Amino acid sequence: MNQQKFDCPKCKKPTLSNFNTSEGVVVDFCDQCFGIWFDKDELANYIELSKDIPEIKEMKEQARKTGLACPKCKGTLEELPFSSQTNILVDRCESCGGIFFDAGEIIEAEKASAALETLEDRMKTVVKRFAEQGYQPV
Repeated sequence: MNQQKFDCPKCKKPTLSNFNTSEGVVVDFCDQCFGIWFDKDELANYIELSKDIPEIKEMKEQARKTGLACPKCKGTLEELPFSSQTNILVDRCESCGGIFFDAGEIIEAEKASAALETLEDRMKTVVKRFAEQGYQPV
């Protein structure tokens, strides 16, 4: 069975394929440029944050249009910092909220994520996600 491929925003070819991460999140991986597309909320689940970009209001002030098309909804991508604590620039769809990371950037985002929210907030997020999956605390 063939899985649907989406156009990579950077390669502009149908090179994005579903990839199951060890964290249980299905992302779209480009086998050409090695970029990764996260649909809305997938990034937060992947790096255990409450939101894809915790400082989104502040980061949107620095956003600029890229002219790149969203692989999912064809909306316009904007480039903005992932956080005030990194030099990572991500491409985010204004319409559907999906986010594209260039090759290697997700590793830097994972490292930075620990400092973006308090441990208490991160634990609340994890407990909430477990509850959404039907697990109950003991």
